[in-house]
Amino acid sequence: MATERNHAARLLALLPAAPLTVLPAALLLALPATAHAAQPWWQPLAFAGQRVTSVEVDSGTLVAATAAGEYMSRDGGHSFQPHILKGPLNPSAEPKTLWEIRNGTVFTAQTGQSPAPDPRAPFLGDSAHLIAAPAALPGVVVTVGRDNHVWRRDQSGRWATSFILLPAGGLSGTPQVTSLAAFTQPLSAAVYMGTDGYGVLISQDGGDDWIRADPGLPEHVLALATDSSARALYAATDQGLFVHHLQAFPAPPVYHDASLYLRWLGIALVALLATAAALLGLRRTLP
Repeated sequence: MATERNHAARLLALLPAAPLTVLPAALLLALPATAHAAQPWWQPLAFAGQRVTSVEVDSGTLVAATAAGEYMSRDGGHSFQPHILKGPLNPSAEPKTLWEIRNGTVFTAQTGQSPAPDPRAPFLGDSAHLIAAPAALPGVVVTVGRDNHVWRRDQSGRWATSFILLPAGGLSGTPQVTSLAAFTQPLSAAVYMGTDGYGVLISQDGGDDWIRADPGLPEHVLALATDSSARALYAATDQGLFVHHLQAFPAPPVYHDASLYLRWLGIALVALLATAAALLGLRRTLP
């Protein structure tokens, strides 16, 4: 279970990033002198500027729905054509353990067995339908209740609160959780949460801790789908279809030798100047 510190970190992860123009000078000095371009976390794939309401994957076939209809791609989204066969897809790579929601109750079954209710699972509400179980963590499940409450099952079978979204601010209210996704092959322990307002959040420990992972992605994500064979995650958004290829988080910059000392010296000088300016201003205002 996450500690109180971890819960606080989850809330902080949702705070909007400060514009570069208001970053303190000390922080600017601490940035690396040379920036190295990295592979974009999210990349636009198709239907730019269009609302894509759903995305599914089956044996390498990608199907996305727009206002103009459903389209399919067999080359990873490089080209699309109208999807003739309608209806939901059935992923060919079924996990060894099945997890699903029926009328608000979580059911589970091993391959070849009849599903049965998970005995310790909370009742999620009749309209609940979002559930994800990363193959890399057998027994771990993340699901969302009708009230937008995110639950997590650990490998011992215990259920507890995983996440509660905070309001976005102003009059916009709390974003809705629209989708959950995880890889059905043991490629990663990550669980991805799509939201209609916070982009995509990721948990790399099966739903225990969450951070935002949406650089380059619109805030309004309507659906998610994973493709284990392509090591890809697809996001249907109000601005088109996007793709993320499985990769590690960028490593923090590492400073060596004189470079490190110079940066700390710059931070100290800026701090001294700021203190002197504050004292001078205070002296002028005092009688």
